[in-house]
Amino acid sequence: MVNQGNADHEFAQMQNIYHRYIKLPFSFKKPEWSDVKRTHSKEQENGSEYFDINEKGDTDVYRCDIKENDDNVRDFFDKFNLFFDSKLLFYTKGNDTIKIHVDSNKDESYSKKVDNYLDNHAKLNFTWETKDSSLRWWKSKNNTKFHLDKHTYKEGKAWQVIWVDPTDCEMVYEKRINKPSIVNTGQLHSTHNQSKEGRITLSYNLVKKHNLELVTFSEALWLFGDLLYE
Repeated sequence: MVNQGNADHEFAQMQNIYHRYIKLPFSFKKPEWSDVKRTHSKEQENGSEYFDINEKGDTDVYRCDIKENDDNVRDFFDKFNLFFDSKLLFYTKGNDTIKIHVDSNKDESYSKKVDNYLDNHAKLNFTWETKDSSLRWWKSKNNTKFHLDKHTYKEGKAWQVIWVDPTDCEMVYEKRINKPSIVNTGQLHSTHNQSKEGRITLSYNLVKKHNLELVTFSEALWLFGDLLYE
């Protein structure tokens, strides 16, 4: 296995610090509408029109529970001394996008400084891509123009979500995520769907059991090694 220190150095020299495909010993079951529910954010319910995907299919982030998928991911992560404590479904309807954002995975106990969100943390994603859809990564032209939204859920947990306007960014990488992938969601990214069909992504965060910290993209390259490919 590659030395972590060497891996960090090599990571700093890489052009593609955003995506790798990963070989998994299982396949993902595609969600049915009955598996997908609203995230029930208080801000969503009180401040805007958000509907269950089963009724409207609006572009947004949702909860999804499929035991077969969750058990397979849990067993696979366990081999690497990892677990997930956040699993989400991102839905992008036809001819739409999810705005440029960072998957914070950080609740109100974390610092609200922007630098603490742009942390290169990785996720395991699988997407049912359409003919003309992809995931795009971006670089901010002006680090002072970040927007910060708060989402508070029924159990009281609050999440901070950072996003930016497209006019303040330039695209640096794009990839179709039509196979299991390790993605850098600790950098600015967005979904892109030019087709008439909906784009569905299942997303699991990676947490280290020994210290409860999120796995960075560099650490994921080191952990998963030969299972990864471009």
